Amino acid sequence: MRLTERDRRILEAVHAYDGLLSFSQIQRLFFTGKSQTELRLRLLYQHRYLSRPDENQRRRLSEMVYWLDKKGAETVASLNGTPLSEFVWRGEPRWFQIEHDLAVNDFRLNLMEACQKDPQIKLETWIPEGEFWAYPDKVTYSFQDKKMTRNIRPDGYFMLNTGEHRIRYLLEIDRSTEDNPRFHREKILPGLAYLKSQAYEERFGHRSGRWLVVTTGERRLANMLSQAERTKTNGLFYFTTFDKISPATLLRIPIWQRADRKEKVPLVFLD
Repeated sequence: MRLTERDRRILEAVHAYDGLLSFSQIQRLFFTGKSQTELRLRLLYQHRYLSRPDENQRRRLSEMVYWLDKKGAETVASLNGTPLSEFVWRGEPRWFQIEHDLAVNDFRLNLMEACQKDPQIKLETWIPEGEFWAYPDKVTYSFQDKKMTRNIRPDGYFMLNTGEHRIRYLLEIDRSTEDNPRFHREKILPGLAYLKSQAYEERFGHRSGRWLVVTTGERRLANMLSQAERTKTNGLFYFTTFDKISPATLLRIPIWQRADRKEKVPLVFLD
């Protein structure tokens, strides 16, 4: 087959989105119709540019997903001027957390679309989760007078530029439905320690930042807020639920909750 410019951009996007995109996410990025998407992805799969689950694997997934096959990796590597032997790519999904990875992608796509529609806010940086798994930062913090150590691996990091300010965010996607009594110990305390750490400053060139937590429902969100109230998070943790996230609401609409305020707040305040 003859690769088109769009084909190359599809392969680049699969790599950029931590090595995995679903059918609907590829359609959202590159196509307007389902049949056209199906045709092109079928060709890319048949010619070994993309891989997809076999029949048994597909039964366990909510929709079809795609990742780079060797020819796709070679194509993306060549676009970057990198030999395949030095090119780092995901040869297979992390099967145990595919739905989680797709949820991260959905958040990123909503964020991109929101910024594209808002002339005052620019998405300047996105660092995917895979970078933090490959090169995690370690923090030490105290819990009940005990020293604890934890590797920090956010589901993504991004920076927004409003013209006057650059605002940094760390993303935590939470797909569990049961309350987590350890959220305070495992997420809030190490998350706060990370924002104040030398490791954070060395990595991002700054010590400012906020954690965004997106979870499944109001009950679990309320549990997280109650645990956040135990610590002075000083507005450094923002919480919301998946059903409230869309390109229209993500940035300017008050859908986010903080432990130190009764009312919901928008992600970005602009005059």
